[in-house]
Amino acid sequence: MPTETPVAEASDVEPSASEASLAWESRALERSLSTARDRSTARAHRLVDAARELTAASGSQAFTVADVAARAGVSLRSFYRHFSGKDDLLLALFEEEARLGARLLAEAVCEATGPLERLRTYVVGLFGFVVADSGYASLLVREHLQLGERRPEEMRAALAPLVDMLDVELAAAAAAGDIRPVNHHDAIIVFSLILSHVHAAILFAPGEDMAKAAARLWEFSRAGLAPGVTHR
Repeated sequence: MPTETPVAEASDVEPSASEASLAWESRALERSLSTARDRSTARAHRLVDAARELTAASGSQAFTVADVAARAGVSLRSFYRHFSGKDDLLLALFEEEARLGARLLAEAVCEATGPLERLRTYVVGLFGFVVADSGYASLLVREHLQLGERRPEEMRAALAPLVDMLDVELAAAAAAGDIRPVNHHDAIIVFSLILSHVHAAILFAPGEDMAKAAARLWEFSRAGLAPGVTHR
């Protein structure tokens, strides 16, 4: 009888050259994509930095997308690979600034003693952070409302690090009995009050001592949050 040739198990079959190369191809592709991502991220950051510089110089968002691309040293095509338009770019700028502000405020708040002093440090510190750059301050107090109408979810997400931090500090001060009971809406109100006070200081009292303006803001905020104060 003819001898049957044994059928090789799948595990016994030697991989072909093309199959064996899949692992190194994947690694090579991953390195290539990683490099491309790094270059893309660097270009995106250059565009955000350019928007920040143009904002600081003009105090407005009157610049065009072409202005931003030129200042960043990239093409318009490259700009639109990263951002759909100016709104996207401004949202990125607000998110970058909010993260920086939250980090700086956290460092300052950690040095304060007691929940009420921590809260005061936050309120005064955020006011100071925003007015430190008059161009950015002007942009923020004007554009955050308009962007909030056009892109509400993204604007909330961009400013979330600052609002969430304030939420925590308010809750701690309330738990200590230093202020009345609060909720997240109070954090939103106080945050909005700070931005409104920045706008008032820039518009109505451009030459005023900002330290005095910050102190007045804190006294107003503390009065509204005082124990025993109720809101219907």
